[in-house]
Amino acid sequence: MKFIHIADVHLGAEPEAGAALRGRRGREIWDTFEHVIDVCEEQNTDLLLIAGDLFHRQPLLKELKEADSMFATLNHTKVVLIAGNHDYIRSDSYYRTFRWSQNVFPLLEETPEYIEFPELETAVYGLSYHHREITEPLYDDLEPLGKQPFEILLGHGGDERHIPIDRRKLERSGFAYVAMGHIHK
Repeated sequence: MKFIHIADVHLGAEPEAGAALRGRRGREIWDTFEHVIDVCEEQNTDLLLIAGDLFHRQPLLKELKEADSMFATLNHTKVVLIAGNHDYIRSDSYYRTFRWSQNVFPLLEETPEYIEFPELETAVYGLSYHHREITEPLYDDLEPLGKQPFEILLGHGGDERHIPIDRRKLERSGFAYVAMGHIHK
């Protein structure tokens, strides 16, 4: 299996460096995201894992459509994504009603869920933010359920206000890979 793990793309972000850079930098972020999609297609990647904050804020419907149209160009790659603290799922969020392309598998519940890909012998677990801050350590006791030989955790957080993590517990959790987002390092 071949996968790419990204997080904190922040589509829709605008820099604060002045009007001259604002529009150009926003477009550069979209262009970089499009480049990731191109790499997935060129490399025949099985999974694209997006560990939260694909968008910098609540995505507009047209932004979801634009991202999904890029995902739809992928002939082989399946996309699994969660919402992070910036693009968390509010009650009026378009995430709740958007119809994604058939190769996109959003994990949008606020409690852990999983999607299985038997042809890859893989299951991907994750949960989405429904509030800007989550102070409970939701990943510390999460363990794979043995659904597939390879089980991946898609997570977002790691500080005291955004799903605190005990790294030792996470390392012992039994996941084959932990795809994290949030901490920009």
